[in-house]
Amino acid sequence: MYDVVVIGAGSGGLTAAVGFAKVGKSVLLVEREHIGGECTNSGCIPSKALLYHAKAYRKATQIAGTNTQTDSYRKAAFSYVRDKIDEILKEETPAAFEKIGITVVMGEAEFTAPCNVRVGENSYSYKTAIIATGSSPRMMAVQGIEESTVLTNQNIFKLEAIPEKTLIIGAGPIGLEMGQALAMLGSKVTITAIEAEFARLEDSAIRPILRQQFEELGIRIELNAFIQKVENNEAIFDRKEGEEITDTFSVPFDKVLMAIGRVPNLPKGLEKAGIEADKHCVMIDSQYRTSNKYVYAVGDVSQMLKFTHTADDTARQVVARVVSHGLLRVNKRKAVPKVTYTLPEVAQVGLSWSEAVSKFGEERVMRIEVPFMRNDRAKTDNDTSGLLIVIVRRLSGAVLGAHIIGPAAGETLALFTLAIDQKISMWKLRSLIYAYPTYSLIVKKAGDQFFARQTGDLKSDLKRAFKRHAPKVIALVFWVALIYSFQHYRIENELSYSDVLLSLVDFFTSTVWGPLTYMLLYAIRPLILFPATLLTALSGTLFGFWWGVLYTIIGENASANFAYWIGRFFGHDIKLEDSVIGNWVEALRSRPFGTVLFMRLFYVPFDLTNYGSGILKIKWSSYFTATLIGIIPGLTTFVALGAALDLEHFSANGLSFDTFDPRFLALSVVIFAVSLLLSKLLKRWRAE
Repeated sequence: MYDVVVIGAGSGGLTAAVGFAKVGKSVLLVEREHIGGECTNSGCIPSKALLYHAKAYRKATQIAGTNTQTDSYRKAAFSYVRDKIDEILKEETPAAFEKIGITVVMGEAEFTAPCNVRVGENSYSYKTAIIATGSSPRMMAVQGIEESTVLTNQNIFKLEAIPEKTLIIGAGPIGLEMGQALAMLGSKVTITAIEAEFARLEDSAIRPILRQQFEELGIRIELNAFIQKVENNEAIFDRKEGEEITDTFSVPFDKVLMAIGRVPNLPKGLEKAGIEADKHCVMIDSQYRTSNKYVYAVGDVSQMLKFTHTADDTARQVVARVVSHGLLRVNKRKAVPKVTYTLPEVAQVGLSWSEAVSKFGEERVMRIEVPFMRNDRAKTDNDTSGLLIVIVRRLSGAVLGAHIIGPAAGETLALFTLAIDQKISMWKLRSLIYAYPTYSLIVKKAGDQFFARQTGDLKSDLKRAFKRHAPKVIALVFWVALIYSFQHYRIENELSYSDVLLSLVDFFTSTVWGPLTYMLLYAIRPLILFPATLLTALSGTLFGFWWGVLYTIIGENASANFAYWIGRFFGHDIKLEDSVIGNWVEALRSRPFGTVLFMRLFYVPFDLTNYGSGILKIKWSSYFTATLIGIIPGLTTFVALGAALDLEHFSANGLSFDTFDPRFLALSVVIFAVSLLLSKLLKRWRAE
């Protein structure tokens, strides 16, 4: 029995295995093919090595021209790449991991039970398992294509020579990076994509800059291009506008690189372990736990963002969650940076301009553009074609997104990733001292532009903000004034809180207005922040069990729905994903009725459910129905508890055991237990 079995020794798997081993867990690491996974063997490391080699060659030929020495260097490109892979793999051997207490088994893992895997003839049981099996290149069937001409990231680095003519299908990061590297090394490259925009995932101001750089290298770019067939190493494409074919063209090639996305490597036997999956991924919850509560999935096999750094980060967080027994939650809302290592580099993090406008409205956001020609380091390096775009909230200066094309874009982006995650505004970024001359000084230039524009727009922005928040300000002033008036009246008349309480008790129990006032107070309770549990118990004491239940049903439903609408009104910018109810956010959004009902039966804090449901804007009809049904056990529990208190005996003799009626105490305990049992049955039913 191992504490942890990790399946897959790529970025996520190695991080998880080492992390668990460092905290003293017994760890079994299973790898089907090679330690290091895609990143080391056929992804990040070899692609960046090839890019480095290509950029160095281009720089050398720009300075000294083509000669025997530079041509020899060009031909050694793939040898250089393989040398770098071997250099890094020396640090990632089974022996190296076994030294820190990790048992390494080479072979394909297959689940045979919820807590068991088989590798070859051997079976291994575990307390926790991590699926980190990564992904593979997505392929497409093309009529007439010869398998020997097809390249993917898994075999391109095994080439011995640069292809004379290379066709690349797909204009994502892999297609762009490899296309530019091969073009720099002398291949005649054509990049085709079915999209209408080149580098469509980048900012609209960045796309033409990148395209110009590619075309200056002689790279042919064909968009709206759908491959139909291959004849004699010539690919035939249809160009489409919508469903209509507008043109047909051909591309000769020696090699064709498929760069059209990734598909997950799903382990065998998932159904035997009770793990749900489809062709896109292993299904996970907000904590990266699969439908088998003992098994987690990290990295490409479970994530939309298939990056080495996201796999590494997720694995670290899952390790922390498991060893803390759930006290530390996985944060899925981190800002994720993305870098395409072309020349120039392209980097982005956070929201795009269109996403920011859609989410906040154009009048509440600002787009800042700073060309690299305003950066002195870019001038000294003769590389001023870049551009920085920062998207911020007006007034607060909160950074929403950043997009960069230019030298050191990936390194500069880290500052914006930190700003988004840690809520560091442009006001603060502007106030930092940056070394001169560095590329990062462009961030200060962006801060200066924000300061100038925000200062100029301050009056109009403040007017819009006041108009937007006026109802909330008026409501706040009203209730502050009301509370102040109550306190002033109490002090002026020399009344203690006990005097006020006794007067209220007399009012509630001896006048016809008492029950109506109680229900009204319960309804507006969210505004005066009076504890719902105490008010519920008080109804049993004041009105008895049956009347107390009736009055509280009316008042509590009114209160719950009032709090729900307060949440919707005030909670526009409140994010609950990483709060104490973070585990419920996804469930509330996808299954509002069942989740609210469960929370009521399970005695989740009353107002937490109310406000949270409102802030998340879940469907009101589902919330209302679930609340109407779900509050019955809870309120009867506390009304019975209040009814157990003999008010006359308490007033005359104070608090003692004789003050309580044991029948109502027993009733309260029984209802409480039944409610918890119902919640457990509901949870099991929903899981099935």
